[in-house]
Parts: sequence; C-alpha cells; structure tokens
Amino acid sequence: MLNRRSLILHVPLFYFLNFLPKVTRGFEIAAVRIWPSEEYTRLAIEHLEEKIQIQYSNERNPDRIIVKIFDMKITKQNFNKLANINLKNTPIEKISTFDSRNNETKIIFYTNPLTRARISSIPAIAHYRDRLVIDFIPAKKKDELLSFLENYQRGKELDKKLEKQKEGKKSIIIAIDPGHGGEDPGAIGKNGTKEKDVVLKIAMRLKRKIEKSPQFKVFLTRKGDYFISLRNRIKKAKRAGASVFVSIHADAWIRPDAKGASVYILSDKGASSEAARWLAKKENLSDLVGGEIMNKNDEVAKTIFNMSTSAQIKNSSILGRNVLEELSTISYLHKKTVEGAGFAVLKSPEIPSILVETAFISNPREEKRLKNGLHQEKIASALNNGILTFIKDSKIRF
Repeated sequence: MLNRRSLILHVPLFYFLNFLPKVTRGFEIAAVRIWPSEEYTRLAIEHLEEKIQIQYSNERNPDRIIVKIFDMKITKQNFNKLANINLKNTPIEKISTFDSRNNETKIIFYTNPLTRARISSIPAIAHYRDRLVIDFIPAKKKDELLSFLENYQRGKELDKKLEKQKEGKKSIIIAIDPGHGGEDPGAIGKNGTKEKDVVLKIAMRLKRKIEKSPQFKVFLTRKGDYFISLRNRIKKAKRAGASVFVSIHADAWIRPDAKGASVYILSDKGASSEAARWLAKKENLSDLVGGEIMNKNDEVAKTIFNMSTSAQIKNSSILGRNVLEELSTISYLHKKTVEGAGFAVLKSPEIPSILVETAFISNPREEKRLKNGLHQEKIASALNNGILTFIKDSKIRF
C-alpha cells in the first residue's frame, strides 16, 4: 500500500504513463490465398494472432471495402504477401493499406461497383492457423437487352421441356459432388496429391459418360477449384432438380497400408462402425477447414436434415450396393458392405444420396493410381454403371 509520500512521488508517473502511446503488435501474415468462383471470390488471410478485433465497411466513389484491424500494424513485408496475389477473374481491382494514428490498420480493397463483402474470423483448425476470411460477392448486372434475351431463351427452353415431357422424354438429373475444393484441399497424399483435384477430374469424366445418353443430365456442385459449404452442395442439387446425389472423395488414414474403395449412406441409427463415425466427423469438418463458420441458421438446417426419411435411406442403400458392386470389378474394397453415418452432405430428405471413397490417397500405391487418367476412367465407368443400374431397376418414378 502506498503511503502519502510515495503517492505524491508516483502521481506524476501515473500522469505521464497515461499519455504514452499504446503498444501495438505487428499483424503477422502466414499466407494469403484467393479462390475465384462463379458466385463469389474467397480471400483467406492466415495469420499468427489468436484473436483480432475487426470492423469493416463498404464505401462508394470509388467502390471499396475497408477492413479495420484494431491495435495492429502491418509491415511492408507482410503487406506484400497480400499485395502480390493474383486478382484476375475477381471483383477486386487493387489492394492498399493505411496505418491510422489511433493504432489501427486499414486494409482497403478497391472493387468493381456494388461488390458486397461477407467477413468471418475462423479459428485454427487442421493444418491452418487462425484466418480472416473475406468473401467478395459481385453485383448481378442486368440490362434490358440481356434480360429480354434471357427471358426469350428461357421461354424457348421451357417450350422444349414441355414438348419433351409430352413425349415422355424428361431428362433425369444426376448431381455429382466433387468433395472439398478451394481452401479445403481434403486429404493430401505422401507425394502431394490433393483429394480436391483428383475427385474433380473423376467427376468430369463421370459427367461425360453419363451424358452420352440424351436421357440424362449431370449437375456438378463445383466445376473448379473453389470452396462450397456442405449445406450449399445440397441446396444446389435440390434446385437443379436432381434425382440422385453422388459425392466423390478419396480417403486418408493414419496407416499408409490402408487401401480400397468404400460407399457410405446417411444413417438415422448412428454410425455402422467406428471407422464410419470417424470418417463422417472428418468430412463434416470440411466447412470449418474451408473457411465457413456455423451460424444460428444452421440450427434450422439441422432440423430439416433430421427429417430424412427411411425411404430415402433405403433407396440410398440400394444405390450404394449397385455402385459398390461395380467398384469391386476394378478395385479392392475396403468395406464390402455399404456403411452408414451422419454425413451432413447426404442429409437431403428427398434424394437418394451416397458418398463414395474411391481409394486411400494416403496409401502411396493408391495415390499413384488415383493420379492415373486410365484408372480415373475406370472409376468413372464403375460409378456410371452403378448409377444407371439403380435408375433402371428402381421403382422410383424419375
């Protein structure tokens, strides 16, 4: 406790310290990645700070999105990591920074007109440190001529669809879901092969095979290297009017000798095995790895997910068995029966849905095969045959 004399001596010191500038930390950037997609561009700034305080705003004339980071300074070296990213095919025109006097850094993104932003601070997960994730959502431009042409084209397409329906030739839409993408690479093989790349190539090959028949159309949940959340994959497939949903993956395990293909469906009675439970948990973390943060609306989504019917699970099981039987002709099976667990990406009440693990990318021999175009063709053929057998033999009216 201070006595009277000590207090008199300390008062000037307290007064002096109160006017000293606050010590600010440097904003250390570990990596910057950018992923343009059809709907938005995702920018991920991976940093070494556990907690940051941010605020952002949209400004006009010129159009820009300003992100304030409080009690932080950004060095030229760190800013260069941000400034040197490729902005091609994105709504971002230029990036600059400004250090204000009140101990905050402003990162300024000059954008195309009417670009919106969605910003999240994502905690460290998997091989990533904490990330500042910014989605740049471009404005949807419409002019009178374009609207007229689009409406005219829609009218023609609608007429064609009605004619086909009259003739009994309605297209059956198959949703093919290449797993992971963008910020979420999925599993990575010993030689650096990324699951997201392999499964996209297999999906493209499968699309070509299915669409050889004019009766079928394929909807791809993603067509390039960008991230899509699990719930949006389902939404996209439903909007497209898909009758079947097939999610393609390439598994990983801690032991490099694990091998073989397997097929999974949604289970309403818990996981069929510990391995299925572990895999579902890993795949369901895809949203956080990809830079998506859960919000209150997800509780509504969970309620809808839980409405999955026994009929959907039964039909998914038949589809899964058909695909597994075809895969057995080209590959060793890791599991000889269809397994079930709580996979979020399969929780669509109306659509028969399966998740296919084509092989173990963590196994060097299988990694090599997955990279091989000929083997990718074989996998695509097996999936194609299984899907077509299901549709041909199914009692469902497609």
